[in-house]
Amino acid sequence: MNIPARTVRYRLKRLRETGVVGPTSVLTLERKLGLGENIFLVDATPKGIKFLPDVFHAIDTIYFNSPTYGTYNGYLAFSLYSLSSPRITHRILEEMQKTDLVSDFFIFDITDFNYKSADYSYFNSALGWVWDWSKWKDQIQDILRSKKKFDIRLEEVQSIAEFDKYDILILKHMFDDGEITQKKLAKILGLSETLVNKRIHRLEDEGIIKGYKSTVCTTENELNLICFIELDRPENPALAAFYKLPYPATITMESRTRFGIQLSLNAKDMSGFLKGLDVLRSHLTSCFLQTVHDAKMSMDSHPYNLYSEKTNRWETPGSEYIQDIQNVLRGK
Repeated sequence: MNIPARTVRYRLKRLRETGVVGPTSVLTLERKLGLGENIFLVDATPKGIKFLPDVFHAIDTIYFNSPTYGTYNGYLAFSLYSLSSPRITHRILEEMQKTDLVSDFFIFDITDFNYKSADYSYFNSALGWVWDWSKWKDQIQDILRSKKKFDIRLEEVQSIAEFDKYDILILKHMFDDGEITQKKLAKILGLSETLVNKRIHRLEDEGIIKGYKSTVCTTENELNLICFIELDRPENPALAAFYKLPYPATITMESRTRFGIQLSLNAKDMSGFLKGLDVLRSHLTSCFLQTVHDAKMSMDSHPYNLYSEKTNRWETPGSEYIQDIQNVLRGK
């Protein structure tokens, strides 16, 4: 930018102090450590509207939830599970259905993800985003006409890496504070800075730490959306259209044909986005949108507390979560 480094530091400090730039967070893929993650959606019954927030709070593996509208009207949540017990989320949702909390549900299993950073050349501090949505429609048409295969660089099947309690503790502290220094980590863990540095680099090289990001508050009145799409074939280039947008987005993958795109749009941009989906729709097997508008972190315990040093495994006991549901319904 051709300005002094101290000026950059000062401006970043000011942006953080005014709340424009949030704290740094670490992007991790725990699936490589044996901990799976999924997004689930439920159609909530009147009984479920009353009890589900407390149920989500009671179950350790459900760490995020929000009311949602779209194909499913009820709640959207993120949940963790041990890969050695892959049906945990199904069991929980089947129990919710059995106890008349939900009438229907949908599970999207996250096998990998990419975070797409924003292109701020399309952002004006006074006007907000100045993206020309007609340009996106033209880009979509060009992508679909070219029929060029799009390399998403995501993996459906993850190999499990070797790890120990120190790797988990490093990730746990970085999860809590994305700006923690290696010096501080070394002091907390009783390791040398050199060893901490080597472990972090190994976690990055193996794709367990996928990157780092800072949340940027660009405009008010943003609507958070997740667009679930299914391609008719893995080589379908339609997914590339979402990477053309200047907005930050997280692209999650379940399989080579099923994806979830999480992004935030201002109300004025919704029409342009939907018109672009109109063009894409005929090239997709399925497509639906869900809102995320009142999100809550609902996990009492830390996600890395699911790891047991004693067994060197992730402990997600389904029977306990079924009992948690019963306890909430009984007022315990």
